[in-house]
Amino acid sequence: CSKKDDGPAGAGNTDHLPGIVYYDWATEGVLKMNLATGIKSTVLPDDNGRYAWDISRDGRTMLISGKSEDQDYDANLYTYINISDGSIIRKFKYYPKEGDITIPCLSFDQQYIAVEPTYDDGIVIMDINGKVLHNLVSYQGKKIGSHISWMPDNTLLFRVENNLYRTNADFTRAALVRNMNFADWGGFEPSADGSKIAFNASNHIWLMNADGSSMVQVTESDAQEAYPYFSPDGKYLLFGADFHSTGPFGHLWYLTV
Repeated sequence: CSKKDDGPAGAGNTDHLPGIVYYDWATEGVLKMNLATGIKSTVLPDDNGRYAWDISRDGRTMLISGKSEDQDYDANLYTYINISDGSIIRKFKYYPKEGDITIPCLSFDQQYIAVEPTYDDGIVIMDINGKVLHNLVSYQGKKIGSHISWMPDNTLLFRVENNLYRTNADFTRAALVRNMNFADWGGFEPSADGSKIAFNASNHIWLMNADGSSMVQVTESDAQEAYPYFSPDGKYLLFGADFHSTGPFGHLWYLTV
């Protein structure tokens, strides 16, 4: 990814790229940007009661976690909607320990929901109707890190200390993918075909095979880059570049392809 003005035709613009990018922006809510046209529109308005959201890989549905509508303070309300018209497919309550705010993640086939570990809970796995199936509290007696990511075959990537692991499909075992010899790393995400894993480490974006082999750094700059996501066809990476302070309490990323 060149940081100079010597890239291919269209570099610096997105009109040569297909698809839509969804993102959360300050007080504007959840937005989407059509890369080919540059047109921005609102998917969900700003809402202080919304905790987190995830979009299905086919871009048709969205899962939202937020405050319960009936002042049930111990519950997170999960709402699964059709993006095209905003209609509700299903709605249910999830009760994390201590009423923690939760971040849900949809599996590739939209059959399962994984909830990222909170201070009180480990990884919680439920079906799409909200029935809790598994709770992975720890691994080998150690606390599981906060970030998780689904693989296309309904296995999960998770972090324990400086190791990246992958579960089996029954969530009864896990295998080491790679020991990450970095002081700071995370944001691991697989490609849609499951062959590659992208992640951030030491301020830059890296790629490796799904088995942890052939690790290579793919970006280079004097600033921080993080949180890569593959395009559905696996040809592009979207990530946050140049994380920097904009004031005493604010920070800014540049969305970069």
